[in-house]
Amino acid sequence: MRARGSAAFRWIGCAAWVVASLSFTDPASAYCRATTCDKRVQDCPIDDNGCPRGGAPLTWRSLPIVYRFHAGGSEKLDMDLARDAVRAAFDEWSGVSCNGKKTSLAFVEGKDIRAMKPASKTAKGREPFGIYFRDDEWPHDDDEDESLALTNQTFGMINGYIDYADIEINTKSRSFAVDDEEEGIDLQAVLTHEVGHYIGLTHSPDRDSIMVARYCASGDRCGRGAKAARALSDDDRAAVCALYPPSGIAGVRYQPAESCAASPAGMMPSNVMIGSIASLFAIALLRLRRRAIRA
Repeated sequence: MRARGSAAFRWIGCAAWVVASLSFTDPASAYCRATTCDKRVQDCPIDDNGCPRGGAPLTWRSLPIVYRFHAGGSEKLDMDLARDAVRAAFDEWSGVSCNGKKTSLAFVEGKDIRAMKPASKTAKGREPFGIYFRDDEWPHDDDEDESLALTNQTFGMINGYIDYADIEINTKSRSFAVDDEEEGIDLQAVLTHEVGHYIGLTHSPDRDSIMVARYCASGDRCGRGAKAARALSDDDRAAVCALYPPSGIAGVRYQPAESCAASPAGMMPSNVMIGSIASLFAIALLRLRRRAIRA
């Protein structure tokens, strides 16, 4: 699974610097947060787990997070069952318990989207938050025989706020199963991975995690049937509780708008505040990134 993010730089003056924690992950955990650092145009440092350390962590600014089905669906799937599988994937993440209390992470299903997203690797849908099944064309420049699905996001380069997201599913080249008895790639497992990207995670080095880069990379996970293939690992649950604790969205703090001084409570990572901000003026305003699951 790969996700594409289009990072739109927004200059907002000194009124509201985002102050991001330097520690994006719990040292005892392997999960990785996605950040605004784009390794194609910047030097993006990584930690011992291979997680990105540069840039601001991606985050949603409010809950619940919206997702919407494209009304056309797929002619290759039983769409009642497919929709149920997608809903279950979102529910898997929002149902996590954090020390006996439910995570604040919540989703809401919006009205169906009527217009299909254009078949272009740089396109956005006319409306945000869509779930699109690509029966006829897979427009992305990777190997369509490997790609299963793709999560796309746009976000602010300075604050990391996600303001657009969608998920594309490669039904052109891949055969998906939408119930426990069908043969094929388990749609719910694939979408559970993509929802991890949707909420701000990137690929994990933990082979038991749903966020590994390849579908069923762990025999222990997929050798025990579809339900095991769809399940979150302990590390995935730790990620939810870190990013979306019961008290609300975590991961960023804000300096009061009246001041441009550095906050005593924390500092923006130096590569964002100095290197990245200075270099952003010389970089194209829109960037594209994606994270997809592969077979």
